[in-house]
Amino acid sequence: MAKSVRCPCHGNPACKLCAGTKFYEYQPSDRGWLPFRCPTCADAKSAQERQACVTCHGAVGIDPANPPYDPGWMGQARVGWKFLFGGG
Repeated sequence: MAKSVRCPCHGNPACKLCAGTKFYEYQPSDRGWLPFRCPTCADAKSAQERQACVTCHGAVGIDPANPPYDPGWMGQARVGWKFLFGGG
């Protein structure tokens, strides 16, 4: 079953992963949530082009198991929950 994952671009229309919708669909494999290559900077030829990537910000890979935090109050609640009760 495909899951909706928050995109690291935060809704930038130049992103090739979510096309500016802030979320992308990800289907976990039988091995779980595996990182994959960033589609926005996949054909970048220099390190400067990769650093300017709106999706991965130079990391070259996207890890769907570790999405960015929501900047709103729910994101802050998630940080507080992890602080109090642990979690990866």
